[in-house]
Amino acid sequence: MQKVLVQFDGSNFYRRVKQITPDIHLTNFDYAGLVDFINKNTVSRLIYYVGEIKRYKGNIKSSQLYNNQQSLFLNLRKQNIEIKLGYLLQSDGVFHEKGVDVQIAVDMVRGAIKNEYDICYIISSDTDLLPAIQTAREEGKKVIYVGFEGQMSKALANNCSSSIILTKSQIAKFAS
Repeated sequence: MQKVLVQFDGSNFYRRVKQITPDIHLTNFDYAGLVDFINKNTVSRLIYYVGEIKRYKGNIKSSQLYNNQQSLFLNLRKQNIEIKLGYLLQSDGVFHEKGVDVQIAVDMVRGAIKNEYDICYIISSDTDLLPAIQTAREEGKKVIYVGFEGQMSKALANNCSSSIILTKSQIAKFAS
């Protein structure tokens, strides 16, 4: 049986899904069901990477975002999905996620070198992951890019072993 690693780039997944299905609430999404749909093998490890939202005293929006993220985390844990956190850096009033791509890349490369998986599904359209993908493939691992209809990254599609394109109707099946 093949060992499988599935990596969700949380904020990338969120943005892509919201672009094609804006009415879906991802705090109750069936992530494990989606993984079962795209992967017919037994999943060895499923990881959701995202920047951690902090609450700021007196800031109602940060409290709302924090509470939503905690609901998401509860849903992910119920589905036995590991959560790895980056952080959010504020610059000129705008928050930027930091540390997530590096964690994804490190896990992909380390897992390839330590033979922790045979197949890695990468659910992200971030081309910063190309060096990690190339390293994993050089280690003999199959890396499958999971993208979204109308939003596919040609660079990732061209550098991965294969690609899966998710459609709006497929994504909608896993929304509560």
